[in-house]
Amino acid sequence: MKKQKIYHLLKNPFLVFYPKESTRHNPRLGGTVSRCDGCLTQSADGVGFSRRNNLRTPSFILLFLLATITTGFAQTDYFFPNQKFNPAVPSPEQFLGYRVGQHQTRYDRLVAYLYELARTSDRVRVQTIGQTNELRPHITVTFSSATNLAKLSDIQKTHLTLADPNAAMPDVAKMPVVVQLGANVHGNETSGGEAMILAAYYLAACTDDNATRLLNEAVVLMEPVLNPDGRDRFVNWVNMHKASPLVADPNDREHNEVWPGGRTNHYWFDLNRDWYLAVHVESQNRLKWYHSWLPNVVTDHHEMGTNSTFFFEPSKENAENPLVPPYNYKTLNSKFAKYFEQAMNDIGSLYYTKESFDNLYPGYGSSYPDMQGGLGILFEQGSSRGFLQESQNGPLTFAFTIRNQLVNALATCKAALDERQNLLKFQREFYASAITEGNKNPTKAYVIGDGMDATRVRKFVETMLHHRIECYQLSDNLTIDGKVFGKGKAIVIPTAQPQYRLVQSVFERPTKFADSLFYDSSAWNLALAFGLPHAEIKTPFSKGSRITDAKDVAPAAKTPEQSAYAYLIDYTDFNATKALYQLLDKKLTVKVALKPFKIGDKTYGYGTLLIPVQFQDLNPADLFGHIQTIGAATGVAIVPIATGFSQSGIDLGSNNFQKVTKPEALLVVGQGVSVYEAGEVWYWLDTQVGMPISKVELSSLGRLNLSRYNVIVMVSGQYPSDKALASKLKQWVNNGGTLITTKTATEWAIRNDLTREKLRLSTKTDSLLTARRGRINYEDAVAAEGSKSTGGSIYEADLDITHPLGFGYSSRKIALYRNNNTFLEPSTSPSNTVVLYAEKPLLTGYVHPQSLRKISASAGILAHADGAGRIILFADNPNFRGIWYGTNKLFLNALFFGPQIVSPIPNFAEKD
Repeated sequence: MKKQKIYHLLKNPFLVFYPKESTRHNPRLGGTVSRCDGCLTQSADGVGFSRRNNLRTPSFILLFLLATITTGFAQTDYFFPNQKFNPAVPSPEQFLGYRVGQHQTRYDRLVAYLYELARTSDRVRVQTIGQTNELRPHITVTFSSATNLAKLSDIQKTHLTLADPNAAMPDVAKMPVVVQLGANVHGNETSGGEAMILAAYYLAACTDDNATRLLNEAVVLMEPVLNPDGRDRFVNWVNMHKASPLVADPNDREHNEVWPGGRTNHYWFDLNRDWYLAVHVESQNRLKWYHSWLPNVVTDHHEMGTNSTFFFEPSKENAENPLVPPYNYKTLNSKFAKYFEQAMNDIGSLYYTKESFDNLYPGYGSSYPDMQGGLGILFEQGSSRGFLQESQNGPLTFAFTIRNQLVNALATCKAALDERQNLLKFQREFYASAITEGNKNPTKAYVIGDGMDATRVRKFVETMLHHRIECYQLSDNLTIDGKVFGKGKAIVIPTAQPQYRLVQSVFERPTKFADSLFYDSSAWNLALAFGLPHAEIKTPFSKGSRITDAKDVAPAAKTPEQSAYAYLIDYTDFNATKALYQLLDKKLTVKVALKPFKIGDKTYGYGTLLIPVQFQDLNPADLFGHIQTIGAATGVAIVPIATGFSQSGIDLGSNNFQKVTKPEALLVVGQGVSVYEAGEVWYWLDTQVGMPISKVELSSLGRLNLSRYNVIVMVSGQYPSDKALASKLKQWVNNGGTLITTKTATEWAIRNDLTREKLRLSTKTDSLLTARRGRINYEDAVAAEGSKSTGGSIYEADLDITHPLGFGYSSRKIALYRNNNTFLEPSTSPSNTVVLYAEKPLLTGYVHPQSLRKISASAGILAHADGAGRIILFADNPNFRGIWYGTNKLFLNALFFGPQIVSPIPNFAEKD
């Protein structure tokens, strides 16, 4: 290269070098760029490259220089052109030692920089709102003028009165608007997190008039990284694989994470589905902080496929939540879109709107604010998944993706300022209209509870309280449609309350939709997810005291007295499984009842646990010590029994009490296995049972000695056609193991002859109906096929509660969540069909008619003995997103009671 060219490149490395004079159209920039022999021309995105074969200077030299130059230009030239900053506040480059976009910033360094901004600027406050599972600090940042920060508590209190229609309307002309910037809920979508670093610098240090106005008239909240654990997993991956020169080849290891990847949190969950479910500690931290402010606008910065450009709302038509006032979607969204349009046009970046994504599910970071009188905004940036990657739009750099995120974050702030009073007024009107609509609703309240399962009731109430949903004690016993709800064992949730729209989301059962394509689930009824009896109250009702703590619901079990004979545990409480594992872990003998019985004034059902005082390896006093400890830790009632004789049913010495074996479980994980579903198994056992499970790579399963395990779990995935592995598993089952499969793992087991059960396949009728539809236009083909996908809906089924997998259930009716097209025929052995879908099964959500026909009267769970072992086949995922308490017990029963599944042969006591 000539000295002049090198000089220009050193001076500004975000340049494009074109060796021949010409002008070409750059589709990524939406315009043309000039090039001339012997000169370097800066591209509109600052990071373009020529890939033509006639370059005089090899492109790899330019890439090498780009990757290795660390000095020579001010980063503000690219991200903040013509803007002034307070020199007393360090820029990201000065603090981190590299330019944003040149390296992926570890979370601890990002946090350290934000604390440095708080130290050097009077516009910044940093707050720790909790910890992640991996003990990283979960932080938020508040930006405003020094004057506003000095009275921040008063501003916050005044702002929250907007959510209370009974309070006097504050003077919105004098109130600041509250904007929340959030990014990186998916750990491997780091451009948003890096953009937050730059946005924080702008808010802390920019001295321009626009920045000053923003800080005077707004409070800007920032959650820079919503998923710190996932982010660091990804950042470590790309930084350790970064090459010099950079490698743009999409096949390079840098751009292809190993399983499980960085998208998810510690337990491999997608936190962008958890705002509504509130399962994880990150979401619980966030919701507590969010409801302490109720921001008017919330941004949610994401990434998508590398060949995509940039998306901002409005989202797909006919994909809006009908509970949200149209003013949100039709007016506010459209107004804000104009600011995003201008921001992207100014830097020449391509973008699109309206074609994809939806706002139906209330649990995204961009849809939950819509349910709280705010405006949630989704941004999706084509991902470089590293530092530089080829794309159909040209080479895509990390810095380019960061800048797109940054300009839209700042455009959001500008739009919020201009719409400040409208946003504030709308939030008050939102909550006022919620109460009005609740009063008009013929359903005055919902009652929900289960007198036999206090744990599930408390878990449900915890979820409601995360959302500030008003819950009250049931003041008196109530019977509706034959369902009995007991005082102190059920709760009442009125519809006429500020959170009316979320209450409807929790209980409503829509089955008709304007569209048949869904970005995610089409059903999110939490009452069905928890499997709790519930009913609508349509007449005037009285309510007890308001519940502020889930511990106030359903009294805790009393401390048991010591027994010299035995102890019993009613297995209906969800935490009974936790108690069972703790008993087994103490090496205590525990038996399970295969039939019901009555002792004293209580009838005990299928699955009751028996802990005899005799036949233990410790004395009665030590046994009682364990009983007390486990009862207190789990909240489960452990009842002392003085006799083995029952008034009816089996006696405690019956062969229908069988010894329970402690599970030594293996979970198959790794490439090809569903990250989410594997994580759900891990999460449930870790957090709800306290039981360890060995996570073993699929690739090593074939050479592993399986004899140390008595349970193997295979969740959905793309399993190889491996006859040797199938044969090995079949022999392991024959030797006494329990194999549990879900969804496509069930299909794999059937196709590889591990079981004689059958899949339900397409019929001739289905083929004829497809053929009769005739031709369709090419542009409609994707939608036509996509509508057949079962994206997430809820169905009624019949559960055999006498089967070991049904132990602890008191009702045969059960709600199943389905988001797949695995269909099972009922077994030819009638007792093997544990769960059978109803003839008309759909409860809520969308399903294609063709799929509905296959689901109708199909098997939900099949289980049978095989040799000395057993195989348990789930058509669905009973552990969905850590929230389906109503079906998770089926899975836990498969783990603990698999050995109780035997061939249907009469079991007589031995005779002399």
